[in-house]
Amino acid sequence: MSSLERDIKDFLRSRGVEVIGIAGPERLDGPPSLDLSYTMRGARSIVSMALPMNVEAIYEFLSKRSPAPHNMDQFLNYQRLQRIGKELADYLISKGFRATGVPLSADYRRALYVFRPKPALSLRLGAIAAGIGAQGWSGNLKTREYGASIYLGAVLTDAELQSDPPLPPDYFVEDVCRKCKRCVKSCPSHMFEESEKEYLLLNGELHPRGRRRNIDLCHISCFGLHSLSEDRRFSNWGMHWIENWVEEQPHPQKTLRIIMDMFRRGLTVGDGWPRFDVLRVLCSKLWPEEILKGMPQPEELPQEESERYRWLALFARRMGIKGIDKYPIPMVCGHCALVCAPTLEETAERYRLLAESGIVVPGRGGRMTRVKTFEEAAELRRRYPLEISIYRKVVDAFRSIFYWHFYYFGFEPRTFIQARTYRKKLLKAVRAPQSRK
Repeated sequence: MSSLERDIKDFLRSRGVEVIGIAGPERLDGPPSLDLSYTMRGARSIVSMALPMNVEAIYEFLSKRSPAPHNMDQFLNYQRLQRIGKELADYLISKGFRATGVPLSADYRRALYVFRPKPALSLRLGAIAAGIGAQGWSGNLKTREYGASIYLGAVLTDAELQSDPPLPPDYFVEDVCRKCKRCVKSCPSHMFEESEKEYLLLNGELHPRGRRRNIDLCHISCFGLHSLSEDRRFSNWGMHWIENWVEEQPHPQKTLRIIMDMFRRGLTVGDGWPRFDVLRVLCSKLWPEEILKGMPQPEELPQEESERYRWLALFARRMGIKGIDKYPIPMVCGHCALVCAPTLEETAERYRLLAESGIVVPGRGGRMTRVKTFEEAAELRRRYPLEISIYRKVVDAFRSIFYWHFYYFGFEPRTFIQARTYRKKLLKAVRAPQSRK
């Protein structure tokens, strides 16, 4: 390790970051979303970092006590990571290099179908290349220190840095994940296969993960459009159900039906764009410290749920987001990462909390209410249907369609060519007998 790499790590550790990795130019051969030059022209290396999620906030979220502490934890740590990233970039610039921090989410490439977005730069792939973790069965980045319950950040630079050693591609999947698979059980829409694998090709090596049944299922759960688990035992914190999925979810290969169901529900929720916009502006912009001034840490939030929501709504309003004051919870799922702890024992406990947590649905006055059984949840929904005005539905539907296409619609020949080339290389590697050894 040269003095520059050591200085970078000491700089980050002085700001409370313990999980740090570096990938230089020789370690960046992979899918298009590992192309650093898409985000910063001339970038040669990536510095990857991870912060742990607040564990007590995770327990509150999974056990259905409250979603607010975990959301506040995300709000604060996304901004913290961006601030640390900017400080590191400024430090590298002071050393004579070019550098920039990377948006943490909602930074997608333009595509013809905007509701299945691809990241401009995958923080997950950058972290694998930098050696701070490997894929778990869910495809989330899993670290030895914190499992998959982490926030990822990165800085790009034109400095040619020395790479840290990577973890073996199957480091978690063939050992820990093979004994666990609780991420599969925790996903309300059952997006992952429990036994069948798929692969990423990174630096000539195949990195296994559980096969995704249909990526739209993830979007439907994580946007809260269908919060009910397939076995109807638990839910995430989303407010909605897709009614014709209650008895039986569609086959994952019926993509057109899934997309149509997603649109029918997504364009009637009344707050779809504002809740996504919180994530977009939170993760792509470093806000002045006045935004954070006075904001409580997750453990400092009041006990009264309405007061917790008031703090989250205040945070959103300070960022200019309107329309979600009543239920300002943009992050309603993420179960696959939240249950994935550093040890099998803790993962089992987190999943137990989720599986026994019951179902939350809007009750009297729209207040999210926890019940133990599907029958109780269905009765509450019948007695207290969500009242969303036609005006609000129409406005939100228009804004959702307009802004998703304004920010993400288009055709990029460079990405198209890179993707086709990568898929050919991946297929060849998967078919090669030696790739399965």
